[in-house]
Amino acid sequence: MKNSVTRFLNARKKSRGYPKYPRKPLDEILEYLRFTKVAPYIPKGAFLLDIGTGDGNFLDYLNGQIHIAVGIDPHLKQNTHIGNYHLIPGFFPDDYDGKIIFDVITILAAIEHIPMDVLPCVVKACWKYLKPGGQVIITVPHPRIDKLLELLHKLRIFEGFSTQQHYGLDPDCLPEMFKQWKPIKRERWCLGCNNLFIFEKSETH
Repeated sequence: MKNSVTRFLNARKKSRGYPKYPRKPLDEILEYLRFTKVAPYIPKGAFLLDIGTGDGNFLDYLNGQIHIAVGIDPHLKQNTHIGNYHLIPGFFPDDYDGKIIFDVITILAAIEHIPMDVLPCVVKACWKYLKPGGQVIITVPHPRIDKLLELLHKLRIFEGFSTQQHYGLDPDCLPEMFKQWKPIKRERWCLGCNNLFIFEKSETH
């Protein structure tokens, strides 16, 4: 645990030539919980796509664990190459035209920002850009906490990233959305306020 915390704090201190998104201590705590929850499922040396990457902080956290990574987020201002990863401004899949086929795709606290009419296109594109046997890893909060996050934001305890753009996604709909995939894991965590899903691209399709 101590090494994980140290790695997380060191990543936050990096100067990468452009500003980090503003964060309150609560934002950093929630990020840390997500990152430590998901990181054990990322194979060492993986090719990773991070959808809704923010400013790439999860990729910083995984530094040394992944071989190549791409992060895409509409709030980024410019294409940026940092070490072995690449940050792309825009929406997935419309603004991603890369040729890399990934081992893992992560969507951490971001899928609830995707409109329901767009989500099937995102799921289809995940299938396209994953290797057979590759996995999509998703964390998604329960919609009931949105009002709490709004209150914490008003009280300036929580910064959040576009929480006003949450679409009230019910996590129970994801297995149906990913019905072509093999379900690997579903877990409620963080006192039941968050959900972890892992879906695998079947090698037989």
